[in-house]
Formats: sequence, C-alpha cells, structure tokens
Amino acid sequence: MISLVRVSPSWALDLERKLLVFFLKKASPRHARLVAANLALAFPADGAARRAGLQARVYDHFGRVFMEIVRTFARRDPQAILARTRINHGEILERALEKGRGVIVFSAHFGNWEWIPLALRQRLGREIHSIARPMDNPLIESKVRRFREAMGSQVIYKQGSLRTILKRLAGNGVVYLLIDQNTVPREGVFVDFFATKAATVTTVSQLVLKKNIPAVPVFLHYEKDAIVLDVLPEVDFPGAGAGADAAAVAGLTQELTRLIEEQVRKFPEQWFWFHDRWKTRPQGEMHESQ
Repeated sequence: MISLVRVSPSWALDLERKLLVFFLKKASPRHARLVAANLALAFPADGAARRAGLQARVYDHFGRVFMEIVRTFARRDPQAILARTRINHGEILERALEKGRGVIVFSAHFGNWEWIPLALRQRLGREIHSIARPMDNPLIESKVRRFREAMGSQVIYKQGSLRTILKRLAGNGVVYLLIDQNTVPREGVFVDFFATKAATVTTVSQLVLKKNIPAVPVFLHYEKDAIVLDVLPEVDFPGAGAGADAAAVAGLTQELTRLIEEQVRKFPEQWFWFHDRWKTRPQGEMHESQ
C-alpha cells in the first residue's frame, strides 16, 4: 500500500481513502460495534440516527489520517504537514522550559497525535521523547518506530521507562505521552470520563506532584485542510512538588481527564473511539461485552 500511495496523484487519494474506510467497516464488525457502544455511552441523549452520522464521520476522519500518515511516510515529506500546521500559544511551552526542570507534554488519541512531536520539534528546536508501547508484531513495530523517529520522536518504550523519563527531564528535555487509554487498576485510578468511571494512568499526576515537573496539555485537531495544535496553559494544581497522596493523584488525574473530554466534545469525530476506553471496571462492576 505504501508503494501505491507514493505514486498516487492527489486526486486519487480521496478514492483510496473511501475504499479504505469501506474495507475497515467490513473487515472488523467488532470495532464497528465498539464504536457504536462507546458513542452511546458518551452521548446517551443523542438519537441513534445522530450517533450513526457521528460514527460515519469518525471513520472518515481516521481514514483520512491513515492515508495522510502513509503518504507522508512513503514520500519522506514532513514539510508538507508542517506547511499546513499552525501552533496556538507555543510560548507556553517555551516559558515552561525556562524553569529548567524539563516539561511533560501530554495529549490524547485525538486529531492526529503522531504529528505533535513533528510540530513541537520545529517550534522548540529540540528532540521530543515520546513514550510508547511497542506493537505486538515486530515487523509493524519496526516500521512504526522508523516513522515516529522521522517525525521528530525519540521513542521510549513504556515498560520500565521511569528512569529514562527522569533522566530526560533532568536534562531539561521534553517528554510526550498520551493519557487517554484504558489501564489496569494497579497502574491507574478511576476518574469520570463522559460521566462514566474510566481507569486512567497517573504518570503525569505523579511527576507533577512528586517532582514538580511542569506539565502542559496539547491537542491537535483538523479544521478542513488546516492542522491546528493548541497549547493549553501549564497545569496549575495545589500541592505540586509537595508529595503525591492518593487524593491528590486522583484529583489531578480527574482534572487532566476533564481537559481531554472538553476537547473531544468540541470535535467528537476526531477522538479514537475504536479503543475500549471503559473496559476496566471498578471492583464488583461488570464490563458490558461488546
């Protein structure tokens, strides 16, 4: 497919995207059911027809994102992405770096999160250290890693990553991670996400509360052909650097999750509804089978 996209003229990409979306829907009915269930959970007041329209836009958006990634990787042309990208309030990151303690940049599987390191590297003039879980397929993982490195990331694998993260931050580096995926109870806390408890990683909260590391939320979304990276104000939470008791960790993680939900509600078709975000349930509560 990469070879096909490399040589395809621009007019053919939309047709290829539509074919991709068609095959995605047909190839994985389980994911189609999961998206529908997630949308029903998040937007219970919307009618079935309205949610079906949103589901169609979700598929269209991620079909477009996938084709854009493949085309950029095939042509080794990140400048084509940067030419369409604008950053709002990038000075917030620059001020955070002036503190000399490094910066945690956090986001969600929203818009196209793979372009965030590319845009940040251009703006800040430094490498972005991205936390990632390796793919189960080694061949796919090799290609994904090469792509991410070409887009400005220095990949740090999640397992056993804390020491490396702290080292990069000690060197006033930028560490980038996504905090909107399901996790197991021992690695997170339950907070409200669309009025339903969701098991959520606490990495950012722990670093802010224990180490007083500046944390800055960023979210990338599309406005037609424009790619917009919004840098939000640095997290300001009482007790930063004073320690991380359970209540403080839960409170800050809830606030970070609220920021994500706020962005998803603005552009709901641009969040990755294919993920089983509410899979892990509080003790005694059953997960509804998809």
